[in-house]
Amino acid sequence: MESLQGMKCEQPLGSGPSRAPMSRRILLADDDPASLEGLRSLLVAWGYEVETAEDGRAALDKVGAVHPSVVITDVVMPAMSGLELLDAVKREEPAIPVIVMTGHGTLETRRRATAQGAFAYLPKPVDTARLRSVLTKAFHKTRSLS
Repeated sequence: MESLQGMKCEQPLGSGPSRAPMSRRILLADDDPASLEGLRSLLVAWGYEVETAEDGRAALDKVGAVHPSVVITDVVMPAMSGLELLDAVKREEPAIPVIVMTGHGTLETRRRATAQGAFAYLPKPVDTARLRSVLTKAFHKTRSLS
């Protein structure tokens, strides 16, 4: 299982954020700078346009401004947790798939995320193959709703 921990990501030519179609925009929220940057780099290397936020409140402020196709959020963050962000996004933009990830997961957290409409729940460190598969499905869902 490949994970982000200790992973070096190189960006292929022509796959930077300026080249990603609008329909491939991800809003990524995580209060851990290393996790945020590592995941951002990976997503950019995969050809996604990525906006970042250091906490749930900052992410929620960006939802209306950047119009992401998918939101990926950590659960444990200051100002607003990932579950609170999930709830707010589902109220404001119910069609946006929200992927919840955490290094502090419990069965109760997973149950709450699922009940609140999370598209997927991923443990940290993130399994990159699983993340890629989930993103493919999330963007397929987004396109089918357009």
